[in-house]
Amino acid sequence: MTNVRQCLMLCILLLTGSGTAFSVNYPKAFGDDWTSAAQFVHEHHAAWKPLFEEFGVDARLAEAIVFPELIRYSRWQDEIETAAVNGLYVLQGTSGANFSIGRFQMKPSFAEEVEAAWNQSALAKEYGFVFNLQDGAEARRSRIRRLGTMEGQCRYLAIFIRLQFLRHPQLQSLPSQEQVALLATIYNRSFSTTWEQACQLRRQKHFHTDMIVTRHTKRYCYADIAQAFFQK
Repeated sequence: MTNVRQCLMLCILLLTGSGTAFSVNYPKAFGDDWTSAAQFVHEHHAAWKPLFEEFGVDARLAEAIVFPELIRYSRWQDEIETAAVNGLYVLQGTSGANFSIGRFQMKPSFAEEVEAAWNQSALAKEYGFVFNLQDGAEARRSRIRRLGTMEGQCRYLAIFIRLQFLRHPQLQSLPSQEQVALLATIYNRSFSTTWEQACQLRRQKHFHTDMIVTRHTKRYCYADIAQAFFQK
């Protein structure tokens, strides 16, 4: 048995072994933040759905992957980080600023990875467009403009999901709720996360909503939060 097949079986056991039960009641744990995030998804689902379907992505799956980001989204912090990215990133690239911006909390470096992978994939030819990957202010300014809109972030998320299915064909054999868990893990970790790393990281607890981390900070499993929302 190859390492890939072993890892696939391990992921299936880890993800299905607990059924639909979670050790944490996430709606209760996050309270109003969960309610507000769920309401935000509900209010925007109709607008988002065609953007995801344009790339053949299930809107419910996409929304679940980024749902933890919606829980901890802070408008005040986002405005500060977006301003920094608009200035420093455009001038200097990710060495100048690489903050997460927008409701889905996407970094410029994430967008760069998605764009580069898209240009190299068969999807670019299928859809008839490529991204400008030149290392210049205009290309970076265009990237920030895309990241700065809800439509742009939805399209980046949809492309991310399509590319991950190409990178990890093992996902196709998993039920939807397990696809959510693995894709959420990769989204939270890094675009380039390997399948083996995703399997290992799947149950780790790093997610929190504290502005300042202390020894009292409660940490949760990002993938479990995404999966809990998807199952509801």
